[in-house]
Amino acid sequence: MLRQGWIELGGSCAVILGVVAGCRGTRLPVIDRTAVGIIYDTAHEADLRTGKMAGLAAEAFGRYVDTLSEPAAIVDWRDGISTWEVFYATNRGRVFGSPDARVDFGNQVSSSPQYGRAEVTLPRRGRGIDPPTAAGRSRLMPVSFSKPKTDDEVVQFGTVEVQKPESFLAGVNNQLARSRQKDLLLFVHGFNVDFHSAIVRAAQVALDVPFNGAVVAYAWPSQGGVQNYRADEPANQASVAPFADFLQSLLDGVPADTRVSILVHSMGNRIVMQGINRLSPGARLANVVLCAPDVGLGDFEEWAPGVAARCDRVTLYASENDAALIASKSLHAEQRAGDAHPPVLLSGVETVDCSTVDYTSFLGHSYYGANRHVLGDLFLLLKENRPASERPHLSKQLNARREFWVFSGNAPNILVTWHFEEDATVTK
Repeated sequence: MLRQGWIELGGSCAVILGVVAGCRGTRLPVIDRTAVGIIYDTAHEADLRTGKMAGLAAEAFGRYVDTLSEPAAIVDWRDGISTWEVFYATNRGRVFGSPDARVDFGNQVSSSPQYGRAEVTLPRRGRGIDPPTAAGRSRLMPVSFSKPKTDDEVVQFGTVEVQKPESFLAGVNNQLARSRQKDLLLFVHGFNVDFHSAIVRAAQVALDVPFNGAVVAYAWPSQGGVQNYRADEPANQASVAPFADFLQSLLDGVPADTRVSILVHSMGNRIVMQGINRLSPGARLANVVLCAPDVGLGDFEEWAPGVAARCDRVTLYASENDAALIASKSLHAEQRAGDAHPPVLLSGVETVDCSTVDYTSFLGHSYYGANRHVLGDLFLLLKENRPASERPHLSKQLNARREFWVFSGNAPNILVTWHFEEDATVTK
């Protein structure tokens, strides 16, 4: 039986200083403080439409009617346990003969993308916390936890199927038709991420932002394992052409007024930035959010103008406390664009320095999905379409007369409850 349930889009995080704070003598993350927030229930919409709610209350709640409406990608919701339909494209090679007969993709590099859909169930958990698998491990960071006692405490995969491109686009367009703002989030992962983990992360981000439009993931053939970082680089470069083909077909296959936003992490930025530069002249994106990009300054400066020319807004999230990018800088003998020491400032790119926010992500590298302040900032960016100058928790700073933005206050702290009674596509 499907029931309504609360999800907290706020709360406090534990203070973890990270391994890099001392090695540079840079700014430490600030102590996290939970801000007074707003509680929004989608049942308020009926009162707003009939005029039962007016005045300051209507002004406060009215802004969330579309941005916090029930997500089009949720197919089941029970007491905070959510099942997401995530459409995917991948240039990973298909793996056959898996023990559970589930569709799976390995780390072989394919020259053309395959398409499909997957259903993944996320358990109740704190915002930004990676859910464990049945083995008691996180899919995105293989740390052992106490083994969960019930299925409701772990990630569960349902259907994973391969589709023809036209079926894939039909499914994406079905989600778009049911979304209030006709927007789409495309997530592209970084290195050391397998196929199923990419699907989980796409669903996690959609839930935690929250993003209520269509949800798509692109999975490139990361070779898996920190020791295979060097092997990931040629696989990453070989993925540029198939990703560009996929992205062009996606933009051509959705309605022209669709707001397509890309959220990309780490080494995945190399694929996305080059792929965007290969799009046809008329292609247009709403947002491209470059999270902790493991991209050398030379390449970033070459690719960024083409990205900015095809996007309404380009946002760069960077941090001084990112140990993974500090290591990459040493390996490549070149600063990475996601390293804010110093911040990378280019025309057409809004740089947000995340060094001062508290984070819980491993090595300070995955804060985009692990920190409630950054998730709150993403909500204002992706769902309310606000530039950095209109996100009040950010303060403007100058470096060589160029502006960038730093976290100086609490990002939005929101509680929302969803109801799906009128949506026949959601399991009852």
